[in-house]
Amino acid sequence: MLALIASASFAVFLGPNLDAATGALYGVTAGLSWVSASFGINYLFERKSLQLFLINGGYHTLQFTLIGAILGAF
Repeated sequence: MLALIASASFAVFLGPNLDAATGALYGVTAGLSWVSASFGINYLFERKSLQLFLINGGYHTLQFTLIGAILGAF
């Protein structure tokens, strides 16, 4: 359910005229700059491990990359 909400809000940012490659590129950018950067700030403050940051940040970057590619394809 939360992934559906994230997908819907990301679709609003992407707009109507998009192809799969551009959507994937925007997804990588959003995953790295919005999500992973936000995680990084919290993880530094909480002194969590780099490995945990890379796992969680990588998961969400991949998620937004796939969301962008799928939205762009349709």
